[in-house]
Amino acid sequence: MTGPNPIDAQLDPEMLPIVVAMRQRMAERTPMTAIAPAAMRERASADFAAWNRDLPSGCEVRDLVLDVAPQALRARLYTPDGAEREGGLLVHFHGGGWVIGDLDFEERACRIVAGKSGVKVLSVDYRLAPETKFPEPVQDCANAIRWARRHARELDVSEQRIAAGGASAGANLAMGATLALRDAGGPVPAFLLLLYGVFAMRTGTPSYEMYGKGDYGLGGEALTFFMNLYLRETADRSHPYASPVLANLEGMPPAYLTVAGMDPLRDDSIELAEALRRAGVSAEMREYPGVIHGFTQFSAGLTKGREALEHAAVALKAALAA
Repeated sequence: MTGPNPIDAQLDPEMLPIVVAMRQRMAERTPMTAIAPAAMRERASADFAAWNRDLPSGCEVRDLVLDVAPQALRARLYTPDGAEREGGLLVHFHGGGWVIGDLDFEERACRIVAGKSGVKVLSVDYRLAPETKFPEPVQDCANAIRWARRHARELDVSEQRIAAGGASAGANLAMGATLALRDAGGPVPAFLLLLYGVFAMRTGTPSYEMYGKGDYGLGGEALTFFMNLYLRETADRSHPYASPVLANLEGMPPAYLTVAGMDPLRDDSIELAEALRRAGVSAEMREYPGVIHGFTQFSAGLTKGREALEHAAVALKAALAA
């Protein structure tokens, strides 16, 4: 883990010191797969707090409670300065392997996307595994999207301009929730914004073989561990709400996919984009070489992380234009 890796030459110069520091922390700690979920959450919160300091201005931020069954969900609404009346809204689901993460986890990212796009962002604190297993978090996310439509007037957004998205496991949940809404007769979000998502409950792809040993943040062993905490049984791996690449994707909304070039999950996004296009769905994909899974979390010190969020925001703004 701590020794030199010849693949490191592919790393963006700003990404390299972040990866080196990450490896040092990992070498000094008990592996995440050997600690309790509560301890995982505490550790992740501490690690990412430093990247969410000195937050960008330009947004009004308000915490909400979504009155949905079976359990009310906490949420945070980001309203950019000068937001359009009856404008657009992104319902956002954070990453963290379905097990970790909260409303603070992607604070900087939400502010950047809202500020650059002029679109309001509603970040949702869905229930986490293993306390809440598949498919309940998918239903939480579907219910949050339904809530946003029901409360569109109160939020001062248009029902027709509501998008959904997320990062990593959050992108997986956004896909699963949208499939569930479609299968229930709709309506579905107008657009999907998907950052380096988990779109198949598997390992063994070429990108896993290249980057999945744990040297670049997320490793295949850790992801399998998270999958096992999230899923109820082996059969869930092939459920389309868990593995969207296996779904019938007809009738899904247009999508924008952000891909990290040195991510074990890189091939998931490539496969999903191709599957969406085969189903007649518009899917734009942008890959950033030299960066690892979760790279937008480091946008405070990583140019490509900030650029990826800004590019995603531009795509969101265009998709939700009146």
